[in-house]
Amino acid sequence: MNKQDAVNDLLSRTRAIVETIVDGVITISDKGIIETVNPATEKIFGYSASELEGKNVSILMPNPDHTRHDQYLGNYLASGKKKIIGIGREVIGLRKDGSTFSLDLAISEMEVNGQRMFTGIVRDISERKATEDQLRELLARKRAILATMVDGVITISDRGIIETVNPSAELIFGYTEAEMCGNNVSMLMPNPYRAEHDQYIGNYLTTGERKIIGTGREVTGLRKNDQTFPLELAISEMDFNGQRMFTGIVRDISARKETEEQLRQAMQRVHEQRVKDEFISTVSHELRTPLTSIKASLELMIANAVGELPDQAKMLLDIAHRNSDRLLLLINDILDISKLESEEMPFNIKRVKLISLLKHAISNNQSYADKYGVSFALQECPAELYLNIDSDRMMQVLSNLMSNSAKFSYPNSTVTLCAVDKKDHIRVTVKDKGAGIPEEFQSRIFEKFTQAQHDNKREISGTGLGLYITKSIVEKHGGKLSFYSEPGKGSEFYIDIPYVTAEPEQHGSIHDNA
Repeated sequence: MNKQDAVNDLLSRTRAIVETIVDGVITISDKGIIETVNPATEKIFGYSASELEGKNVSILMPNPDHTRHDQYLGNYLASGKKKIIGIGREVIGLRKDGSTFSLDLAISEMEVNGQRMFTGIVRDISERKATEDQLRELLARKRAILATMVDGVITISDRGIIETVNPSAELIFGYTEAEMCGNNVSMLMPNPYRAEHDQYIGNYLTTGERKIIGTGREVTGLRKNDQTFPLELAISEMDFNGQRMFTGIVRDISARKETEEQLRQAMQRVHEQRVKDEFISTVSHELRTPLTSIKASLELMIANAVGELPDQAKMLLDIAHRNSDRLLLLINDILDISKLESEEMPFNIKRVKLISLLKHAISNNQSYADKYGVSFALQECPAELYLNIDSDRMMQVLSNLMSNSAKFSYPNSTVTLCAVDKKDHIRVTVKDKGAGIPEEFQSRIFEKFTQAQHDNKREISGTGLGLYITKSIVEKHGGKLSFYSEPGKGSEFYIDIPYVTAEPEQHGSIHDNA
């Protein structure tokens, strides 16, 4: 092959290379005019060679590079100061359809037949940039998830060294990221776990025997302030660039454990209360039966022994009879409290005409009026006022309030009952004129086994449970029991019951109609 043939062969090979490479190759003059382009350039920018050759290379650039290119080229030719020539960088290209895209650009300078020229190698990196953007977005999302999740996330090396922590881990343990990273994870464990940790991880790496890796369990953590606390720990293993690493997910369960303990104690109290209630109920029932028989026997003896017994024996019988009454009352009150507190007291709710109930209460309790030298009077009650109540239980409430009023009223005074429609509820008032309730006692009046001391010289009997039971029964009806008392003038007790227009079922629990 002669010299000319060799030259022609070299040119052919060079042309073939330029025309088949995937990168665009553009040659331009020292005035920025495109002289040649390869097929890859046509494909990248969407122009044909004839549309590019003879045009200023700025045609392939968006603003502001489009308007600045010739000035930059002139400055370089005048000063020799390079900004991109001889090196490569990422720039923005402009396609024929007006779309912009990312490309890598490398420019080299050459001299052809004494003419200064430049060659640009361009590579479309749109797909790579899109992949990088997706990767950045994915990393940003994962970083945001780690930064905002409630659980702490800690990554450690196969030597147990902390490499990364998220903000929740900082919050849980009280350390900053800088204070944890680079240190052994055993810093977050109290003894004996701290001393055993490195040995455990060494055994796992040697034998593959797992105790916690791949599972979760409850452990004890150690805060920066040396406070220990319960936490849930789940550890997973991963391979990162050929390096064995572990990720620990930690959750502070202090609040949950405290709640569980409170629930356990509450359940224990409920159990103890239930046992106590069952005991009280059983004993009370066992006592009530013989007491009822004793009371009846005493009544027969008193009725049949008039004139046949000495005065001393009669007095002793009267004392026994009064004490049997008091004990029976106490047992009945205790049984009522047990039923109320265990939600076992039955309520038979019916629509009841209130004026009839109040008149019945006055009639039923007349013996108290006679005993204490007072009178009962119905002062006010609309004729067509109805309540959805258990009439027997409400009679129990009225009897307790009326008997108390009779006890503590001045002789020859009147205990009045009245009922008023308050639109959203009905108020029944029991009012007396008497000694009133001492101020120091008023805050405790509804407590169990509480009785006030009065100066009206009367013998005050009772268990101290009546007002507690009365208040509980009113509240079971969805109502409220309150009072006003002025020492030396008397007391007023208010029963407020919700006003219900709908007629309930004839039988059922109070809770069905509240």
